[in-house]
Amino acid sequence: MNEDDIILKEYKAAFRKYSRDGILDLDDLLKYKFKFQIHRLENVISELEGVVPPSRLSQYYITLIKKGSGQKSIGHFNFTIGNNTLLCIPKRVMHSSQYWSLRCSGYVLSFDIDFFTQKAFPRQLIIRKKIFKSSIKPYMVLSVPQRQKLEPIFEFILKEYKEGFNTKNELIAVKILELMIQCDRFYDELQSKGHQVVFHEALEKLNELLEKNFTEQRSVQFYADELHIHPNHLNYLLKKHTGQSAKETINQHILTEAKYLLSLSSLNIKEIAGKLGFENPEYFNVFFRRALKITPTQYKNSLV
Repeated sequence: MNEDDIILKEYKAAFRKYSRDGILDLDDLLKYKFKFQIHRLENVISELEGVVPPSRLSQYYITLIKKGSGQKSIGHFNFTIGNNTLLCIPKRVMHSSQYWSLRCSGYVLSFDIDFFTQKAFPRQLIIRKKIFKSSIKPYMVLSVPQRQKLEPIFEFILKEYKEGFNTKNELIAVKILELMIQCDRFYDELQSKGHQVVFHEALEKLNELLEKNFTEQRSVQFYADELHIHPNHLNYLLKKHTGQSAKETINQHILTEAKYLLSLSSLNIKEIAGKLGFENPEYFNVFFRRALKITPTQYKNSLV
């Protein structure tokens, strides 16, 4: 069995075994550790039977959907998958997919930061790229000419990955960097036309802090202190860049996690409340009902 098959089998086994337990942390569940992988989208979707349950992994993803249809969630973004869709998913961001047909084509590429640092690439070359900023929209629909600029890069990486040369990883790293630069240019084009929100470093850090602390820390003061800014300034930044207050942003993060757990796990309401850091299930009920005007149970039942 080659490395591609091993990786896909690992994903499939983890998804089948744990998909009803809530959001999967693949860093803990995958036995086979890898720093880089690339697959044809059609092979991945066929192996996973069109369904990728909610999961996180300490890897960056770039997926180009040349042909396909379905529903995708990345963080709090929910959108329809269509032809010529580019997905750029930051590390540790929750995502899931439901493909409406196995007849699709494209590429799925993922890597961790160590794949580059081992090749003497400066860390900042990777982490400063716009495409992996969690505060901006993680997808865009490409024009045909834009898609055609990316296809040869993916094909080159696929070919190099399978050739087995001793220096293949160095060349793959160079081509991934080229891919990221080209994707960043597409985002720049969107931004210049006023279609893309400009990211802010403090908001990027806030997203990381929320990911680590949302089950225990829910006060605006805590996150402002961690960012070394005044709560009023944090509110100002969020209102300017997202239209939400700091408290609304914190609550939205909790709500997104709650909706994932309610829709895609076998956990009961008490267990979900516990996972989200609510000491009493009734507190969770009040929080959820205040946000969506229905109870967690009603929300879960509406999905059946």
